[in-house]
Amino acid sequence: MERIQQRIYLSRKSLNSIEFEHEVLSIPLRAGEETSFEMLVVNHGEPTHVHFSLGEEIKDKVMILQDKVYVIDKEKVAAIVKLPKSYAGAVAELCAGEIFISTGYGATKKSFSLEIVEIEGKEEEEKIAGEKIEEGMEEKRIVEREVTVSPERMALLRRLTVSTEAMALFFIFVIVVFTFPVYSFIFALIASMIFIFIVIYNL
Repeated sequence: MERIQQRIYLSRKSLNSIEFEHEVLSIPLRAGEETSFEMLVVNHGEPTHVHFSLGEEIKDKVMILQDKVYVIDKEKVAAIVKLPKSYAGAVAELCAGEIFISTGYGATKKSFSLEIVEIEGKEEEEKIAGEKIEEGMEEKRIVEREVTVSPERMALLRRLTVSTEAMALFFIFVIVVFTFPVYSFIFALIASMIFIFIVIYNL
């Protein structure tokens, strides 16, 4: 799974300004499981203290591993998101929560939204994957049935191929007999031999 990241820019527009790469950060998660994401704080100004806090809606589902950091240039802050099994099928009813960031000892405070998006359970995914595999196997069997040729048919095809080539040679020598009368006896003899071969081969 691709790592989820939120970039936070400090003092990029003005002193102690706070900007977010994503105003709403979506976290895909299965009920009963947990995942993590990181917040990359990029400071364009003077070194500063940054404080993280959570809104009431997500306090029981999100844990920030380091809620206070001193940012000189760049710092990464990891967070863990948990979705209890009791929320299975009811995630749509949850409101997006806020993660607050403050700098300059509280002089500037801003937040971005974090929403949890429930994804299909493992059983459903395995069922879908199994159905796709079965479809692929069925298509393969159909192709194999279409391509497979019986030995009798292969023998007939070889016989037809040889006969066709021999007939082509026969007609070439017949034409040569009438084109070059001087050598007509030799070419007529060869044409006769080819004709006899065709008859015997196809008996």
